[in-house]
Amino acid sequence: MAARAGARNIVACEQVPIIAEAAQRVIRSNRYEGQIRVVNKASRDLVVGSDLDGPADILISEIISSDLLAENVLGTFEDAHERLLRPGATIIPRAATAVGCLVASENLAKYAFVKNVSGFDVSPLTALAPSRLPVHGIMTSWRRLSDDFDLVSIDLTASKHQPTMQRLTVDVREDGEAVGVVQWIRLDLAAGIAFSNHPDTYFDGGWLQVLHTFTRPIRVSAGERFELTVGHDRVSLAILPARSASPA
Repeated sequence: MAARAGARNIVACEQVPIIAEAAQRVIRSNRYEGQIRVVNKASRDLVVGSDLDGPADILISEIISSDLLAENVLGTFEDAHERLLRPGATIIPRAATAVGCLVASENLAKYAFVKNVSGFDVSPLTALAPSRLPVHGIMTSWRRLSDDFDLVSIDLTASKHQPTMQRLTVDVREDGEAVGVVQWIRLDLAAGIAFSNHPDTYFDGGWLQVLHTFTRPIRVSAGERFELTVGHDRVSLAILPARSASPA
């Protein structure tokens, strides 16, 4: 698309050899080999003056994972800012946000927690279960217990990022047993252009939503304020329940 829009010097970076070779065939079949060059390297191994003629004017990257950070987006973007981009370069996407809501669901509770199996109490195994489980909004029945709220926002135009953790208060709007937070992503691509895999509207792409489970279902009531501790360690999100505060 960049070539079709008129860009003349495009370097595509792909570290998996078989994918890089397939990308070259796609470029040739669409007659853009004069404008696009594929480099079979990780971006951290690119060298300005060799792989790139000079620092780039635009960075376009799609390494945002379903849970926002798992594909080392922060380290990769920091390296690009330091070595590969000119000052003031255009970054696409320029920001990424993890969004979520409290949810109740019998199906998700069975997915996240184990109790009795064939007459045996195996509930201690729940403590060993993953705290992040992939879900798809149109495939699993669940009910919102809160409005949507922002969890973590990342400014991808910034050159450095630190781990962060903060307390977040959520207004509960429905009674129910909260099994966790269903989380999705929102990307700010450019002025007036955004993307989201919101579970109500996103049906045909590769991103899933993620259930961040609690250690057990937590009973909540409409009008309560439910406290969460949210943040990231640069490579993964952390969403932990705290004690709910007094009713609003």
